[in-house]
Amino acid sequence: MRAVPRWPLWLGARVRRALGAGTAVAAAALACGWPYWRGHPAEAAVTLACCGGFAAAGGLLAAGRLGRRTGAAFLFAAAAWAVTWTGAWNAGAAPLVSVFAQSVFFVAIGVGVVMYPGGRLAGAAARLWTAAAVVIMVGGQALLCAVSRPGWNGFHASAAWPSVRPDQEVFRCAQRGVTAAMVALAGALVVLLLARLPRTGRLDRAFTVPVAAAVTIGVSAALAVQGRLLGTAVTLDDVLRVYFIQGFCATTLPVVFLLTALRARLSELTVVERMNRLTAPVSVEKVRDALRSVLGDAALDLWLWADGGYVGADGRTAASPEAPPGRWRREVRTSGGEPLATVDVAAALRDHEPLVEAALTAGGRALETVRLQAAAQAALERARDARERLVRVQAAERERLAADLQRSARARLRALERTLARLEDAAADPAAREQARICRRELAEAVAELDDLARGVHPAILADAGLAPALELVAARAAVPVRLDVPAGRFPREIESTLYFALCEALANAVKHAGAGVVELAVRPGPDEIVAEARDDGAGGAVPSPRGGLAGLTDRVRALRGRVAIESPPGEGTTLTITLPARTEAGGGSAG
Repeated sequence: MRAVPRWPLWLGARVRRALGAGTAVAAAALACGWPYWRGHPAEAAVTLACCGGFAAAGGLLAAGRLGRRTGAAFLFAAAAWAVTWTGAWNAGAAPLVSVFAQSVFFVAIGVGVVMYPGGRLAGAAARLWTAAAVVIMVGGQALLCAVSRPGWNGFHASAAWPSVRPDQEVFRCAQRGVTAAMVALAGALVVLLLARLPRTGRLDRAFTVPVAAAVTIGVSAALAVQGRLLGTAVTLDDVLRVYFIQGFCATTLPVVFLLTALRARLSELTVVERMNRLTAPVSVEKVRDALRSVLGDAALDLWLWADGGYVGADGRTAASPEAPPGRWRREVRTSGGEPLATVDVAAALRDHEPLVEAALTAGGRALETVRLQAAAQAALERARDARERLVRVQAAERERLAADLQRSARARLRALERTLARLEDAAADPAAREQARICRRELAEAVAELDDLARGVHPAILADAGLAPALELVAARAAVPVRLDVPAGRFPREIESTLYFALCEALANAVKHAGAGVVELAVRPGPDEIVAEARDDGAGGAVPSPRGGLAGLTDRVRALRGRVAIESPPGEGTTLTITLPARTEAGGGSAG
């Protein structure tokens, strides 16, 4: 038989402890302010509810996973607020304890706000503000006590008071100075919160704006009523009424923090539904974009474990596992403890680790699915890398073969031609001389054909001078006018070779098949891509053949991770566009 739970699910141990803390603080406030509460029951009910709620909210924050130290500071502030009401007894040391408890109350609230959500005073500005708050609120109150008498502050003349040199004029000046310093301190807190906005993520930004607004409104109201205590004609009722209004205004802060914590918890609870909705249908890019949306980090990146290493969404091997400054890399493992993925997020999300954990847990099944996609993509990338290396090797081999044909075979044939010339001169028999002459002529034609072959394999001018001079030579020999727009700079060897043969193929097709009258060849280098274009005014209607020259050209361009586009409407000419990534390698220049 299933046991019936003793408490409702919403009334867990943390909530019960927070409510207990709130009840204890409310009871302390009741005891501390009893002489005043007897004559003001309505104010008593409001104050005890606010004081207890303040402590309960602080207890909930302190028991949660976000803003624990802020919650502890608010709980301490609520206790200080309760002690502030000891001034109602108006005897002995109670008034003195009251005024300093009020200062501690405001300092604790401010420090709690500054520490959220990381639980630390991050940066010199936060530490400087905290020190200034202690000096102004506590030190300023000590100064006021030293230059006044208890009666000037609304308390009985017989109360214990650390007067050093009481002087009414000095006291009024000190009051105005401390009040002005408090105004500046409150303004600095708002500025400090707003200055964090450019450095915070979307999650923290959604918190900072309402808190800054609450601080502005609450502190403005508190300082407005503080003006009632300026001067020496102040009564105890004035003091206690100011306590009531200030405490009531300050209650807005823990309420805002509590709502923020509840919103964060709600985000954790709804993250499963959001991840499932955003990742359908499942792909590496969709999982990454879903995590970016849920965690509010547009720069989030995702790497998946495949074949003994991490690869990105494009299948390429991930960079160094070291997280750059301002980033946090969170490793995700399967239920069996094996590596699954690594997520790179903003360092500020460390303060929202429960939400990060919830998002990664919710996306676990999708990550398992896309890991298979990543492995397939990684294999494809390795094949592309192999093809790219092959193209580079082929380009180098074509260049070497052309050079060998020019240097070795051509030189030997020229030497043989000279030998035949000497043989022709030395032969006495006319028939022998005629045969020698015929051999020389055939040999000269073979040398010419060998030169043409060498130029077809890899023209020497392409290797020596670059793409622009090589295309200028092709244009000069073309049967139709060719307009060139090619920069004079050098490109990597495989890019120059690919573009040269591609544009030559396009030129030959325009002349041979399209009946073009003019051909335009252009190369436009950019920071990321090199775009080459061949445009003619021929018949158009070009359709790439699976075994034609354009098909082989397309394969070669794709091997370098490029792409080919053909526009050839009938009767309007043909435009061939080749796009290659603008990568350079050792020994190759960059486009000028």
